[in-house]
Amino acid sequence: MSLKRSFGSLILATLAGAAGAAGAQIDCHPHNPEDTQIVERGPVKSVIGPLAKFNPCHASVQLDMPTLFAKKRGDKHPLVIISHGGGGVSGYERDFAKLLNQQGYATLIFDAFEMNGIASRSELILYVMTNGARQRMIYKATWGAYRWAINNDKVDATRIFIQGLSNGASVAINMAASVDATHVRGVIAEGGPSAGIGFPDEIKVPLLLIYGLSDNYGGTRQDDWMHLRAMPCGINDHYPFAPDGFAKSCSRASNPTEAMPSPKSWYEEIKAKGQDIRLELIEGGGHGMMFGDFSSSSKRLPGRGAWYISRGADADTRKKAQQIVLDFIESKL
Repeated sequence: MSLKRSFGSLILATLAGAAGAAGAQIDCHPHNPEDTQIVERGPVKSVIGPLAKFNPCHASVQLDMPTLFAKKRGDKHPLVIISHGGGGVSGYERDFAKLLNQQGYATLIFDAFEMNGIASRSELILYVMTNGARQRMIYKATWGAYRWAINNDKVDATRIFIQGLSNGASVAINMAASVDATHVRGVIAEGGPSAGIGFPDEIKVPLLLIYGLSDNYGGTRQDDWMHLRAMPCGINDHYPFAPDGFAKSCSRASNPTEAMPSPKSWYEEIKAKGQDIRLELIEGGGHGMMFGDFSSSSKRLPGRGAWYISRGADADTRKKAQQIVLDFIESKL
């Protein structure tokens, strides 16, 4: 175990103890295999069952505090809850947490797939599991993480942010419609597909959407850009646990052949309602553009054809995207 992970685990244990003394809900929620059943859905797979709750005692849970010489942001640290992408916790989430810790923010990372007994970064998760299945697992864990965080007295429960990439961004967007503005100051969503559990009808807290103009991740064509992608409704799962949104009438069970809104068209609908939403389209950015050099490739999936993959960005674009996110958080403190 690394020194950083040991330190994070020690802090997490201390935080749980302090929360317990204050009467907070810190119960462990070990996974019951019957709660998450993998089922076939044509060439892909999905999950059924109640799914795993957020388990603060799970090995993937990592709460890190600001670094020693980071800017002090009050007696208690603002917290950023990081909702991982469709492959599980990766270097992106860890690098983002490190960046935030250096800026004076506490961070909370966890792996929803591992909590459900499914190996992250596996072929099943990366290429076979549906967006809807992945997002349902991530959403339930993220909601639980939020509820856990607001009852801890080591972080500032009135200055919480939620951030997500890819499927985690789609979850973060739904969290923007679910959370209490008393606790959450804003949500950041990078590269979120509208396919999965859909997007909500309205939001309760400020929302920053970020898409790279070169992001074709998961597309079926080279120019299948994420922010313009409008997939058939039949790809969506209507998830009653999530806030009301377009998946209620646009899913496998409702109007499956119709096209769902693209992320950009959904943004325009929310903006027209006068809600606090902002869209940044960044030239040269691929998927997960804040970390990693730009790369572009494709993969053929059995029974599904080509699958395009663009990731990262050049150094200047990475720095620009990071600064946009940091400025947004700073502006909402």
